[in-house]
Amino acid sequence: MDNYIFELLALIGLVSFFSVLLSLKQKKRIDFFEHKLDEIWKKIEAIQHDVAALCASGLGVDERVGGAEKRVRSLIERLEELEESDSYEHLQEFQNAIKLAQDGVGADEIVEKCHLTVDEARLLLRLHQA
Repeated sequence: MDNYIFELLALIGLVSFFSVLLSLKQKKRIDFFEHKLDEIWKKIEAIQHDVAALCASGLGVDERVGGAEKRVRSLIERLEELEESDSYEHLQEFQNAIKLAQDGVGADEIVEKCHLTVDEARLLLRLHQA
C-alpha cells in the first residue's frame, strides 16, 4: 500500500510538473501573441492617422480645385464679355499697331491701317520701335 501511495504521489508530482511546464509554455505564447497584437495595433493606429491626413489634404485640394475652377469660369465669362464689346476690337487695333511699330512701320501707315490718331501712332512708335 505504501508503494501505491508513493506511486500516486509521484504521478501527482509528475502531472503537476508537466502542468506547470505547460502553463509556462502557454504563458510564453500568450505574451508573444500579446506583443504581436500590440505591434499590430500600433500599425493600425499609424494607418488610421495616415488615412485621416490623406482625407484632410484631399479636402484641401478639392477646395483649391473648386476655387480655381470658379476663377477660370469667371475669367472665361469676363473674356467673353470683352470679346463682345467694342473695346476688344480697339485692343486688337492697338496690338496690330504695336506689331507694326516693332516692325518699323511709320506713323502715317499705322494711322491708316489701325485707325488710330497720329498722336497715338507716334506714342506707340516711341514705346515699341525696335
